[in-house]
This record gives sequence, structure tokens and C-alpha cells, in this order.
Amino acid sequence: MKAKVAHLFKKLEEIERDGVELKKLTDRIAEDREYSPILRESFQAEMQKLEEQKSEILKISISQIPDSLSGKLDKSPKENFISSSETEIPSSDKKKTDKPVRKY
Repeated sequence: MKAKVAHLFKKLEEIERDGVELKKLTDRIAEDREYSPILRESFQAEMQKLEEQKSEILKISISQIPDSLSGKLDKSPKENFISSSETEIPSSDKKKTDKPVRKY
């Protein structure tokens, strides 16, 4: 089956979103209802199916690299990636002081 990487990323995002929504719904189920265990089992089964789909997508390998990318990739793939020690992740607690904030 041919699939574009962008489509697979979109599908992974959908799976993640659905998993989060199912988790929220599972947490909101009332404990004192007779249908609660059935709903919980159903949601858990669906979340398991989503995780299986996610793992199947992540196992897919690239069989054909587009010509536009093949020239950009070197023989050693290690040079194409930045290690976590080389990058500096911007801190979210730093505030920008470029422009003064005006409150009206």
C-alpha cells in the first residue's frame, strides 16, 4: 500500500486525539450506574485498538525516497539529525521584553 508520510502523520494525530478523548470520557463515567462497567470495557477495547493502529503505522518503513529529498540526504544518517544535547529548548518561562505591553 502506498501512503504519503504526511497522511500517516495526520492519521497519528487523529489516533492521539481520539485516545485522549476516550480517556476523558472513561474518567467521566459515573461509577454508580449499571452500565458503567460495560462502557469502561468498551472504551478500553477501543483505546487498545487505537494503540495497535498507532504501532502498526510506526512500524512502516520508507521504501522510496522522493528525488527532491534524495540529494539532500547524506550517506550517514547521523549527520542529518540533531542530538538532544546539541539543541537548546527555549524555556517557556522566559518573557519577551521586546515590546512594552500597554493596557488600555
